[in-house]
Amino acid sequence: MSSQQPNARLALLLEEAGWNATQLAHAVSAVASEHGHDLTVYRSTATRWISGTHPRPPAPAYILEAFSRRLGRPLSAADVGLTRAPARTPDWSWEAHPVHHLAKLTHSQLDPSRSRLLGAEVYSLTALAIPGWEDLLARTTARRAGVMAGRRVGHTEVEALQSMTAFFATSSGTFGGGHARTALTAYLADDVTLWLLAPAGEHVHRQLLTQAAQLTILLGNMCADDGNNALGQHYHRTAAHLAAEAQDPHTYTIALRALASHALDLGHQHPSLFLTEQAAATATRHSSPLTQSFIQTQLALAHARAHDRPRALLALHNAEVLHNRADQNASDPFDSYPTAALHYQRARTLTALGEHQAADRAFHASLRARATQARRARVLTTALLAESQLFQGNLEESLTTWKSFVTDYPGLRSTRATASLTTMRQALRPYSTHPDVALLIEEAATL
Repeated sequence: MSSQQPNARLALLLEEAGWNATQLAHAVSAVASEHGHDLTVYRSTATRWISGTHPRPPAPAYILEAFSRRLGRPLSAADVGLTRAPARTPDWSWEAHPVHHLAKLTHSQLDPSRSRLLGAEVYSLTALAIPGWEDLLARTTARRAGVMAGRRVGHTEVEALQSMTAFFATSSGTFGGGHARTALTAYLADDVTLWLLAPAGEHVHRQLLTQAAQLTILLGNMCADDGNNALGQHYHRTAAHLAAEAQDPHTYTIALRALASHALDLGHQHPSLFLTEQAAATATRHSSPLTQSFIQTQLALAHARAHDRPRALLALHNAEVLHNRADQNASDPFDSYPTAALHYQRARTLTALGEHQAADRAFHASLRARATQARRARVLTTALLAESQLFQGNLEESLTTWKSFVTDYPGLRSTRATASLTTMRQALRPYSTHPDVALLIEEAATL
């Protein structure tokens, strides 16, 4: 006779969620699919879990996230009656020291035995609940306790971080998020976190925190572009906390926008819109016109994806007015917003609103204005333009645009760019008897 006991806690959560076994199976499968895992969960599988069968990894992590999304709160393995907790990154709390968290996170990622566990992390919707600026600032004190003994750091280290921020921003923009990602992780782990804990004057310490927050945003962007969504989310959250520690609302709003943009790319429209509105409200009070423009374009896209045409067009108009008013001479990647990027967001917004011809004009304007070294952005823009042209039935135009995409693609380490290559193959397959299409598909097969 089997000694297996029914999972009473799982049964209670099912009742609270208003789910049956079939609905649980579908929810877990959806979370798994979002993380690139082709895990099909059947009703019979979910029924066995309720009966007490222990799910095998990575299913426990997906079960937890499915329930967290349904119930709107984070859950532990014990809450769901799971005896083995899914892998977790270092404990997160808004009351914790963000520098210590960054150190643990980066060192964990560099440790081969622990990085595998980090790869099992799940992108969490409950983790998108970020404290407002004033609330987070009120929780933050100038934490000088625990400062290590050693050489005092100063403006030289600040200048070094500024230089490295420009370097990694250019590298990611040229070669994709998968390029030099480990190098940035090691730099944060081995140099930056040590400087943040070293003796320093208050002004220098805050400058170091700001630069660290900006590098952490870049690393989050690189992780997301490289297909590690959960890790990207962790770094973006950590960046927002570091910015609060630095008392820097400008960088905080950019971290929120990064979180919101990433969430929208994954299809989470409502959390993304809420985060973007939160970023916009903070930027209006604390940021420059250029940063406000940067936030407003994301707000326009979020409203468009939510099918709110009036608000989308208003945000787009506000973004363009703010951009025209702003100083465009800054070279710092966190103090600039290129015209090409503004056109790109306008094109994406117009596409979401169904204005495809106007979107194509904006895509073309973005490509004309795009800097030579911004190859990743150019490839993604070209792919979206080609998709739009084919959607409108313009095969020859689309084919020419796809050829440009294939020319620019080699050497990029970007999951998003690779997804665009897959889209191209699928979109052109119905036209495979066309000689030029056949040649392009054959060329793409070698990439």
